[in-house]
Amino acid sequence: MDAETAGQKLIAQHEQIRKHLAECGALARRLRDGEPIAVALEAALSHLRSAFDDHNTLETRLIRPLLEGSSDWGGLLVDRMIEEHIAEHAAFWLLLGGSLDEIAARIDDLIDELDAHMAAEERTFLSPLVLRGDVIQRHRTQPHR
Repeated sequence: MDAETAGQKLIAQHEQIRKHLAECGALARRLRDGEPIAVALEAALSHLRSAFDDHNTLETRLIRPLLEGSSDWGGLLVDRMIEEHIAEHAAFWLLLGGSLDEIAARIDDLIDELDAHMAAEERTFLSPLVLRGDVIQRHRTQPHR
């Protein structure tokens, strides 16, 4: 898959994750308000977890080969991606730990953290200024000055 297509696919997944986050947030607020919607929230959280896991798997599979081999910035970006993913996973699973009521109480923090992380990815290694075949090739073939 070429760089532009990979970036578009991953950003589309970000949008899906954001939709899942919004749904989970709305359901969590309703649960906190006393509505009996625990089953619906559990299902929404399951969809969020699945989308998040699918995205991280695909992102690692697609981005690493595109950015490896750059004498300038590929290694740094790949290292940053891995570092961010480790922190992202830890924050994600920490916020999803505990009872459904505890998760519902923290869902706003989860939404903020994941959205901020995805926005950072979109500004860095998913940026159209970075994920362009010509840019990637130029950085692979020209030594850092």
